[in-house]
Amino acid sequence: MKQLPHYNNLCKLLALILILTMGMLQSTSTRAKQSLDFRGNETDHMSLLAIKNRVKERSHGILSSWNDLTHHCYWGGVTCGRRHNRVIALKLRSSGLVGTISPYIGNLSFLKVISLYNNSLQGKIPPELGRLHRLQVLELKNNTLIGEIPANLSACIELKILNLGCNKLVGKLPLGLGVLSNLKEFHLHLNNFTGPLFEVLANITTLEVISAWSNAFTGTIPDNIDRMTNLTWLGVGANQLVGVLPPSIFNLSSLVLLEVLRNNIKGSLPPFTGLKFPQLQVLNLNANNFSGTLPISALNFTSLEEVMLGENLFTGTVSLDFSNNQNLQWLDLSYSNLQGDMSFVSSLTNCSNLEVLMLNVNNFTGSIPKSIVNLSSILTDLWIGGNKISGVLPEGLGNLVNLEYLLVLAILESIT
Repeated sequence: MKQLPHYNNLCKLLALILILTMGMLQSTSTRAKQSLDFRGNETDHMSLLAIKNRVKERSHGILSSWNDLTHHCYWGGVTCGRRHNRVIALKLRSSGLVGTISPYIGNLSFLKVISLYNNSLQGKIPPELGRLHRLQVLELKNNTLIGEIPANLSACIELKILNLGCNKLVGKLPLGLGVLSNLKEFHLHLNNFTGPLFEVLANITTLEVISAWSNAFTGTIPDNIDRMTNLTWLGVGANQLVGVLPPSIFNLSSLVLLEVLRNNIKGSLPPFTGLKFPQLQVLNLNANNFSGTLPISALNFTSLEEVMLGENLFTGTVSLDFSNNQNLQWLDLSYSNLQGDMSFVSSLTNCSNLEVLMLNVNNFTGSIPKSIVNLSSILTDLWIGGNKISGVLPEGLGNLVNLEYLLVLAILESIT
């Protein structure tokens, strides 16, 4: 029996209606499920909206997704845990945010990570952060935050990374921070902190990174600093530290960077070798009051890339051999009262990565070594002025094809 055309059309229409109905039911079910999930963490939802109300974006960006059309676990920069569907991470770094940090952030009680660095956030660090007992990472660097570190941050006992660098923070460090026994990285650089530094940090033996340069910290480097057996980065330059460099510091075999420039540290350098610092890449003791002679073994580290010992009160000759320092890129021995000839320069010809050599304003005598023309072909800075050198400029300086700065001022009258 032949079917009528209108009968076929009716069947197609009924099939289409059935498909659309099933789709609507599925969509309704999904929305209902999301709504049901939302009721389980309404505090998180409202807290995030309160955080949004305190900031603006320089351009239409990540916060545009923070609206009621989407569940907050799918908002930009927000991560929720699978088990409880609670907010565990807030990552809004480099998002052009302007404003303040809402105290409601302390209501996100499951937070493990707060990453708000590289923005233009102002105001104080809210003390409500001390409620976040699960917090492991707090990154607020590169903002314009003011005020002091809230004392109750010491309640965040799970903290592993605390990065407050490059702000306008002031005051002394809360003594209670010394109980953060899980802390691995502590970044305080480029602020206006005062008071003792190591009085707070000395007992945190888990530390791997201390970055506290360019503040006004006082006190000494403790004798028992070698208790921080995992320390790889000690950057405390440009502060007001006094005392000596404790011998125990040379037991920190994991150090990659040792930077104490521009303090008031005195005393002589003990003999130490690459066996003590097998991984050391940066040694910066510039602008202190170190005295005595440079130990012959002082720079026997194959891993060294930057050595800065200038602006100190050293005496005697330079008997250093740089033959093993093939990774050396920067050597600064300027303004240090060093004497004798410059024959040690010959050993620097093995340093094929050398870019900067600063030997200016010392008491070096004799002539400029001919081997100076065989220094690294990537050398850009050669500073030898302000010495008592005589003789002639070696031929072949043109071999240094990348040389940008050749400082021979104050010795030109003695050389031809």
